[in-house]
Amino acid sequence: EELTDTRLFTIVFVIAFCGMVKSLIRHFRIRWLPEAGGCILVGVLGGIILQFFPHYDFGFDGDMFLRVMVPPIVFEAALSIDKSAFQRHIIPIITYAVVGTLFSTFLTALVVSKGSHFLSFIGVACPSIPFVESLTFGALISSIDPIAVLSVLNNMGMTDTDTIYVLIFGESLLNDGVAIVLFETLVHFLDESLIIDAAATWAATCHFVVVAVGSVMIGLVSGGCCTCYYYLMRGIQTPLVEVLMFLCWAFIPYYICDGVEWSGIVAIVAAGFVMDLYVVGQHSKSAGAGDSITPGLSTSSNGSSQGVYNGVSSRSSGSMFGRIFSREGHLSDKSKSHIHFVTEINATLMETAIFAYLGLFLFNSRYHWNFWLAVIAIFSCVVSRAIMVPSLSLLANWLNGIGVVATLRSLSKLSTGSNNSNNGSSSNDNRRGVFIDARMQIVLCFAGLRGAMSFALVENIPLFDTVTGQGSRVKPELKAMTSASIVFTVFVLGGSTYYLIERLGMSLNNKDGDMTELVPLVHKKKDRGSRCGQRKNKLADVSLAEMGMDAGSDSTIENAMRQRSGGRKKT
Repeated sequence: EELTDTRLFTIVFVIAFCGMVKSLIRHFRIRWLPEAGGCILVGVLGGIILQFFPHYDFGFDGDMFLRVMVPPIVFEAALSIDKSAFQRHIIPIITYAVVGTLFSTFLTALVVSKGSHFLSFIGVACPSIPFVESLTFGALISSIDPIAVLSVLNNMGMTDTDTIYVLIFGESLLNDGVAIVLFETLVHFLDESLIIDAAATWAATCHFVVVAVGSVMIGLVSGGCCTCYYYLMRGIQTPLVEVLMFLCWAFIPYYICDGVEWSGIVAIVAAGFVMDLYVVGQHSKSAGAGDSITPGLSTSSNGSSQGVYNGVSSRSSGSMFGRIFSREGHLSDKSKSHIHFVTEINATLMETAIFAYLGLFLFNSRYHWNFWLAVIAIFSCVVSRAIMVPSLSLLANWLNGIGVVATLRSLSKLSTGSNNSNNGSSSNDNRRGVFIDARMQIVLCFAGLRGAMSFALVENIPLFDTVTGQGSRVKPELKAMTSASIVFTVFVLGGSTYYLIERLGMSLNNKDGDMTELVPLVHKKKDRGSRCGQRKNKLADVSLAEMGMDAGSDSTIENAMRQRSGGRKKT
């Protein structure tokens, strides 16, 4: 499209208006309207206004969406997630993101295909969706976008180390990459001349594995090269150049993978993890709030300007590999204090533009709307998530050394309305990870919002070509089904999340009350003798886990008691 002054003014005005709406939603505490939903409504309003200007049209550019707007969001998420908490929750995160995405894709496809065929068979005015297109829809709609839920958790004072927060954030981070790789694999099956047999299925499986593994390797190698670069340039670059080069390195793996038709999302996530661990460094994150951040530049003995570096120099001792890949990082203090803020600004700008963009094209005239297809699409999203989360939570708990009895007991406690922590199971004696109880599972079901990624992927489905026989004949229907799923999940599920958390007793007020009662309960257990020591630790762990908090942190109780005064801090 031609970027005229009028078009650019419209874009900037809409983004600014979205920022104002988000601020008003947060200021007046409008719990039933997520901030993402507010941006969508702004876009819908803009689309209605544009109907009165027939010669003034916006077109959806899928390439710009995936190549320009999505990478900053994904990289900021990979950079900001707490790596220690992610490691402690790795089993359920991988289970939900990988196995859950595959499971949801197949289940969604089954519901859409069988449901549309059945309604068409009984004479209802509902087009029949072929199974290949249903699988493609299942893959793209399995990409979750829980921005609204994370915003609610932030407003309630939860931090990025709380169990429920880490699970939702971690799943969405890895889920996008898996969904995109699966979608690109299934798109190759949209070919009438292709016979789907065992050989084709095996070829698709190999393609999926090669793309996933290859993208991860490119991301890791790029992150390693970035670390070596900053090690060699340590003390030479100014903080401004350090931040600038950091952002350039961030997008290199994305466009390499995009050039070879692999997954740039997977690559940028892998690179973001490496760059956060070894370039930014974890040492600076563990420092207290009172650590000084040097605002300016220092002058070295040779007169050159360079950033001030905190901690022990990574060049001082140890092997070459240990000096390069040091957890202290290679950025100056000033760069470390600004890098997360800069990436968050870029990500927030892109997120706001994406949701406004989504609302602008949500009810496009080129969509083929059908009430029954919209109902089937929404039903398939809700049912697949509702089945996937409890099933894989049971698996994740078992992999963490937690028995089936403990999981079922949490369900029974939920049904009786009990919020008190109870141990009662010896299967937790050798717990190796977190316990995902029934309340967290319900929140995880509501966290399965669909958003911008699903909208972009459905636009990339090729329209059927009568000459080559490739593409989909029902792309307009799939676009309408995707839009219906996004609207329902963002406004209904996202808008009710706050009230759900309050109802489940997981709000900050209830959490503080529970924590007040938990401390004397633990001490009372201590007084019963050393023979109860193991059971006491187990009770405390399960109690913390059932409140959606991380039992693996030594400072969990202290953090919970002071959460009222602060939310999530990224920098």
